[in-house]
Amino acid sequence: MIYYSEIHFRFNQLETYLQPIECEFYYAGIKVYTQAQELIFKDIGGSSDVLNVGEAMARNRPKIIAIADVISFLIGYPITIYDIESQSYNVESSKETMEIDITKFIYGGQDFSFQLNKILSKIETNKNITLSLLDKWNKANYLLEADDSHVLYLDEAMLNYFHVIELLSDITKRKYEKILDKKSEELLNSFYKDTGYLHQNQIVDKVNQKKKLLKEVLIGDFIPLKDRYKYFLSYHNLLDDRVSFFIDELIKVRNSLAHGRVAQNIDVMEYPLTPFYNITRLEGRLVTPIGILTAVSISKFIGIHIWEYEWNEIKQLLEPSPDLVVDFLEGRLDVDINNKNEHNLTWYSLFLYYLTCKDKWKKVIESRVKLELSKRQLKNLDLPNLYEIAVILIDTEDRQLFKMLSYVITKIVEGNEFRWSNYRDIFLYLEVRDIEIGIIRKKVSDILASRINKK
Repeated sequence: MIYYSEIHFRFNQLETYLQPIECEFYYAGIKVYTQAQELIFKDIGGSSDVLNVGEAMARNRPKIIAIADVISFLIGYPITIYDIESQSYNVESSKETMEIDITKFIYGGQDFSFQLNKILSKIETNKNITLSLLDKWNKANYLLEADDSHVLYLDEAMLNYFHVIELLSDITKRKYEKILDKKSEELLNSFYKDTGYLHQNQIVDKVNQKKKLLKEVLIGDFIPLKDRYKYFLSYHNLLDDRVSFFIDELIKVRNSLAHGRVAQNIDVMEYPLTPFYNITRLEGRLVTPIGILTAVSISKFIGIHIWEYEWNEIKQLLEPSPDLVVDFLEGRLDVDINNKNEHNLTWYSLFLYYLTCKDKWKKVIESRVKLELSKRQLKNLDLPNLYEIAVILIDTEDRQLFKMLSYVITKIVEGNEFRWSNYRDIFLYLEVRDIEIGIIRKKVSDILASRINKK
């Protein structure tokens, strides 16, 4: 018996911020098209040799998932079987034939038909890896959208993004291994030619004997995930110093999730409040960048260029590495932290470094902040990026610096120029990260109370 299905998704059941979709294409015997505010999957080929509707649904489900994953990747919003409004199965065909030369996908006025064609072609030639990548990415986005604050399944979403990274890293692994083998051989060749006084045949024998041992000494038994993924990014011209540091941060999070790290500081939470002790809650700022980075990485694998604009935009917001911050603090890097610069090195960067650096660097940061503030008119300061470093340094013993920071904090709070919903949220942020806030909070309160008394 042959069963035919028809599945309907209504756009008004999806998020209201989705832009208009207009599409028509075919995948695995299913016609996908839009009509009267509906997205429709119409099975033209049918599921043959099945005994009942249940078996027909089981054979049809993988196709539905694949189509939903493809569409979700193009529009950047998760569509899943949970968005189905209605579905029907019957044994009578609509007699409709497939017009396989039609491939159209327009979203928000942009034509993605070429990109859709490339994705479908990639599925034909490399089905399992392509669909695995698209599905993991869609699942991660679905988990993030499970609640308004994107915190309910934060750990699980991050794990799925990491699965994408692992899959992509294996794609170029062999090329990377060949490069490492070649470099090892070149190193040994150079060594024996310069110091061994051997004939060429003897050098070849020595290299063959030692190259595996050298590789194990230099790299180990396996190539770390971060190196494999960085090679993938480098191969596709997506790697620079800031992205490299971002990957280092991601891998630390991934290792914590993979090895079941104990939840830290469970006596207090910062906003948005989570229903569970998420391991990744302190690294929530990494979620949006990893989502877009994995998207543009998948695009590179497929051979298309969507998500590049979004990645280039968000890459500008990635924080510089600690090494770059140290270069600035020691005067080796000349950059204006009060204005936009190519390194995205700001007052906020100093704050982030302050949270994890050794005590000797905290004094250096304090001195550098005083120097930078004294060079500028206070009315021209980048206040939104200054609040955090001003708060954490407010217990300084330097009276001149204290006066400048007091002015900064007052102006920021008066003008609501902070990145928080409330200026007090910074105290929860610090407390969650095991920073003693008693003195800091009192001094900030005294500064603001003094402002009120003067009015």
